[in-house]
Amino acid sequence: MRHRFEAAHGAIADRRGVLIEIADGEGYVGVGEASPIPSLGYGTVEDVLVLLQRYGAALPATLDLLHALDPRAPGVLALRCAVDVAALDLEGRRAGRSVASLLSTAATNVASAVRVNAVIGEGAPEETARYGRGAAAQGYAVLKAKVGSAALAEDVRRIAALREACPGVAIRLDANGAWDEATAVAALRAFAPHGIELIEQPVAAGEVEALARVRAAAHALGAATGGGPLIAADEAVADQDTLARVFEQRAADLVVLKPMFLGGLRPAVAIAQRAAACGMGAFATTTFDSSIGTAAALHLACAMDGAGEIAHGLGTGEHLTADLVVHTLVARDGMLSLPSGAGLGVAPEEAAWHRVAEGDWITAPYAHPPWRP
Repeated sequence: MRHRFEAAHGAIADRRGVLIEIADGEGYVGVGEASPIPSLGYGTVEDVLVLLQRYGAALPATLDLLHALDPRAPGVLALRCAVDVAALDLEGRRAGRSVASLLSTAATNVASAVRVNAVIGEGAPEETARYGRGAAAQGYAVLKAKVGSAALAEDVRRIAALREACPGVAIRLDANGAWDEATAVAALRAFAPHGIELIEQPVAAGEVEALARVRAAAHALGAATGGGPLIAADEAVADQDTLARVFEQRAADLVVLKPMFLGGLRPAVAIAQRAAACGMGAFATTTFDSSIGTAAALHLACAMDGAGEIAHGLGTGEHLTADLVVHTLVARDGMLSLPSGAGLGVAPEEAAWHRVAEGDWITAPYAHPPWRP
C-alpha cells in the first residue's frame, strides 16, 4: 500500500494473495486472484495455499469441491473467487468475449465504463480533507470515507472538514459494522448537515433487525429534511443466512458485492438478482486487490442492470505501490473503463513481476498516494 490505510477493522499496510492460472490444451489461460483479508476473518494466504495443495490438481473441477466446503472455513471464499474468475476468464478468451458479457443476461447491455468512488481511510481531519481535495481534483465525484474506529464526534469533525474541502462531491461513509444501533442512529443526525449519500454497514453484520431500524430512521430523517442517506449492507452479505434475513426484512436499500468475500462473480450476480427482486439495489467493490481482482469486480459492475446508476467501489488502484500489471487499473475523471479484449482483458505482465520480485517498487513507507492524472 502507498500509505497505511485505517478502517474500523484495523490498519492495512500491505495486501497478500495467490494468483492462479487455469490452462487448457489449446493454449488459452485464465487467471484469478485469491486475496483474503485476515483481519476480517476470511483466512490467510497460507490457508489458501493449503486448500490449493489439497484440491488444486482437480482444477477447474476444484470449484465444485470448494462448494462442498463450509464457506466460513479460512480461505475458502477467496479461493472460490479465484477459481470462478479464472474459469470465466478462460471461457471468455476461448469464446472471444468479455467476462462482463458472459455474466450479463443480455450482452448488448454491458456497460463500457462505470462511475467509481475514491476511498479515504481514517485519519486526522486535515488529512481527510487533503485526500478529498486530491481525489476531487482528479475527477472523482463520489468520495467514500472510512469511519467507526474513533469516537463519533471525531468522525463528524473529519467529515465536516471533508465537506468543506469538497463542497460539490457526494460523500458516502463506511463504518464496517463498528457502531451499535444507538450510535448509528445518532450518526444519522450528526452527519445530516454534511449531505451524506449513503452509509455502508452501520451496525454489526449479524444485527439485521438493528440494521432495518437504522434504515427506517434514515428514511424518516430524509422525509423530515429532504435528504437522508441510503443504507447499504456490506459484511452482512457474505453469510447466506444473514443475507436471507436482510432480504426478508428489506433491512437495507442496497447490498455491496465483494467478489472476494462472496466466492466469485457468478455468486455475486445471483445476489444482485435477488436484491433486485426485493426492490433493492447493488453495487460492486474491490477489497484492495491487484488489477486482476479489480478487473474481475469491474466486469461484474459493467454486467449489472443499472450499472451506471450508482458509483461502484472500484477506485482502489491508486492505493497500491506495486501491482501484477504494468498499467494499474485506475479511474479517469471518476470513471473506470472496461479493458478491451476477451476475458478479463488484463493478465499478469513480466515487467510487473520483476518489479515485485526485485523490490524496486519500495518507496518511503506510507507515502501519500498520488491521485494519478
